Amino acid sequence: MTTEPNWAPDIPKPGAPHSGEAWEEIIPLGSRLVPPAFPVACLPIWMRDMIDGVAEETQTAPDIAAAFGLGALSTAAGGKATVRVRGGWHEPLNLFLACVAPPATRKSAVFRAMTAPLYEAEEALAVAGRAKTRQAELLRLQLEEADKQARTRAVRSGSASDLAEAESTALALAEISIPHEVQLIAKNVTPEECSTILSEQDGRLAILSAEGDIFDIICGRYSNGVPTLTPFLEAHAGDVLKVNRRGRAEYVKSPALTIAVCIQPAVLTVIAEKPRLRGQGLLARFLYALPPDTVGYRKSSPALVPDGVRETYTDTLQAIVLSLAEWDQPQILSLSSAADQLVTAFQDEIEPKLRAGIGELDSLRDWAGKLVGACVRIAGLLHLALHADDGFRKPVTEDIMRDAIEIARYYIAHAAACFGVMVEGPHTQLARDALNWITKNDKVAQNRTFSQRDLHRRLQSKAKDAATVSAVLSLLDTHGYIRPLPQPERDSRGGRTPSPRFSVNPVLFEER
Repeated sequence: MTTEPNWAPDIPKPGAPHSGEAWEEIIPLGSRLVPPAFPVACLPIWMRDMIDGVAEETQTAPDIAAAFGLGALSTAAGGKATVRVRGGWHEPLNLFLACVAPPATRKSAVFRAMTAPLYEAEEALAVAGRAKTRQAELLRLQLEEADKQARTRAVRSGSASDLAEAESTALALAEISIPHEVQLIAKNVTPEECSTILSEQDGRLAILSAEGDIFDIICGRYSNGVPTLTPFLEAHAGDVLKVNRRGRAEYVKSPALTIAVCIQPAVLTVIAEKPRLRGQGLLARFLYALPPDTVGYRKSSPALVPDGVRETYTDTLQAIVLSLAEWDQPQILSLSSAADQLVTAFQDEIEPKLRAGIGELDSLRDWAGKLVGACVRIAGLLHLALHADDGFRKPVTEDIMRDAIEIARYYIAHAAACFGVMVEGPHTQLARDALNWITKNDKVAQNRTFSQRDLHRRLQSKAKDAATVSAVLSLLDTHGYIRPLPQPERDSRGGRTPSPRFSVNPVLFEER
C-alpha cells in the first residue's frame, strides 16, 4: 500500500546551497509532495506485524497505524520514565503526533484497531483503582472518628499526652488522599480541563483521536479565537505546570502529555493562519506524517489482520501499560556508550543544517531544533516496548538508537511536506506572481539569478513583510523552480548586508 515517492530526504531541501548540482524535475505549484513511507521495520516485531496487518485490512498507508502505534507506546510510558542523555539533559517519553489524512481514508478504523488495547488496560487500572479508593475512604472515616475522639479527650483533660495524640491524629487525617478515577485517555479537552486531569492523574494523560478537533480547541474555540497554549507546551516538555484558579490551585511537577491525532489537510491551512501556534513553539513539538492517499486504489476484499497478530499486539501492549503503571516514581533510562555516540553524531549532523540562510533545515529550524530530543524519546519508547519489566536496569542499545534515528529522518521529510502545505495555502498565488516576474524579467533571464531584495521590490504591494517573501522563496525552492546560491560575504569595510541570491531552473527559459 505504498506509492513511489517523488520527494525524499536526500533531495535538497529549502535553503540548501546546492548550485553545483543537477536540477531536479519541477513539481508544479499546488502539487502534493509525497514523502517516503514509514520505516516499519524499525519497530518491535509485535507492533510491526500489527501495523502491516491493519494497513492491509483497511487499505491505508502504514504511516497512520504507525503514528497511533507510537502514540500507544507514549500513552503507556509517558510520565513513567525519562532518558538521561548527558549531564542535565533528560528527555521524557511522551510524544505529540499528527497524521494528515483526507476524509474517507478509514482512519477511524485504524485508530480503533491500534488503540483498543489501551482502553481495555485503562478499564483494568480503573477497576483496581476503585478498590484503592474504597480503602482510602474507609481509612479516612476511621481517622475522622479517631480525630474527633482525640480532640474531645485533649479538650477535657488538657494533658500533654492527649494533646500530642490529637495532633498526631489530625496530621494523619490531613495526609489522607482519595485517589481519582484512573484516566489514561481523553479525546478532546480544553486547556483548563487538560491541566485539571494532569493534576489528578499524577501528570499523565493522552489525547487520542481519529479527528483533529483538539487543534480547533487549541486555536481558541472556547477562548474567543485566542490560542491557549501553556498547558500543552509545558506538558510536552515536562516543565512544572502551575495553575491558580478561584478556590483551586493545581500543581504538576513533571507533566507528561501525549497527543496522537489524525487531521485533515485543510486543518494545516487553518493552523498556518494562527502564527502564534508556531511562534510560541507548539507546532515545533509535533511529529508530522503525510501518508499517500490510497482512496481509488483500494482492494475490495483485502486480507484481514490474523487473529494471532491481533492477540499478540493486544496482550503485549496491555502488559506494557499495566507493568509501567506499577512504577510509583519515574525511572531513569540510560544510553549505552555506542548509543550515546550515535546521538552525538546525529546532533552534529543536524546542527549545521539549522544555520540561518544557508542550512538545509533553516525553514524548519524551530521544528528541527527539537528533533534530536524527539529521537531520544522514540528510542526510549522502543526500549521499553522490548523491556517493560526491567528496562530501567538495561541501557538503550546501539541498534535501538539506530532505529530511532531512521524514524527521525522519516519525520524530517514529512515535516518539510506538512510545513510546505501550511505555507502553500496563503502563498501559492504570490509564488505564481513571483514566477511570472522571474520568467519575464530580461535581467534575470540573462543572468539566471536574482536577489531576495529584487523579488521583494516586485512583490512589495502584495507581500506584507520580508518573512512573506522568504516563505515564497522557500515554496519555489521546494518545488524545484529556484535554489539558493552561497551567501555572499559582507564587505570588510562594512555597509549593507548582501541580499541572498538564487539561481533559476533553466527549464523556465526554454520557451522564452
